[in-house]
Amino acid sequence: MAHAILLIGPVGSGKTTTLHEVEAILAAQGTPNAIVDLDWLAWATPPESSGVSHHELLVRNLADVWENYRAVGIRHIAVARALHDAAEVQCVRNALRGCETCVVELVGDSSVLRERIRRRDTGVELAEHLAMLDAFDAIERDLRPDAIVAFDDQTPEQIARDVLGAAGW
Repeated sequence: MAHAILLIGPVGSGKTTTLHEVEAILAAQGTPNAIVDLDWLAWATPPESSGVSHHELLVRNLADVWENYRAVGIRHIAVARALHDAAEVQCVRNALRGCETCVVELVGDSSVLRERIRRRDTGVELAEHLAMLDAFDAIERDLRPDAIVAFDDQTPEQIARDVLGAAGW
């Protein structure tokens, strides 16, 4: 059986950093694995005539990437994206065919997120990410993650270990 972790949470919550730590821990244990920041699989501007949304493109690309990883013997994959509703999460689960998928939400204090974003971003990106955080805070989410991991006052390695523990890896 293959296993997947889907990390969700708002911008600045440490999803990408956690992916890197998960990969390092698994690699140190000798566990073949893959990590994918799902943002990159949808970073495109398809023609309007395609009728394809960014999320649909992401899911199509993930399905293909996962099949390639499976073909070379990888059975553990961790992916991350700021997803907002259960339907989006289900689409990602479906793309990870044959995987037992654990959805883990990274949560923490909004002021910590804002400070992280201000430290790392500038200009237009800073404004966009702060606006994304405001929007994330304002929307009602119907997500029911399998586990919740707090990122406040923890090192990236500890957060990754908590995520792996929550997933039973």
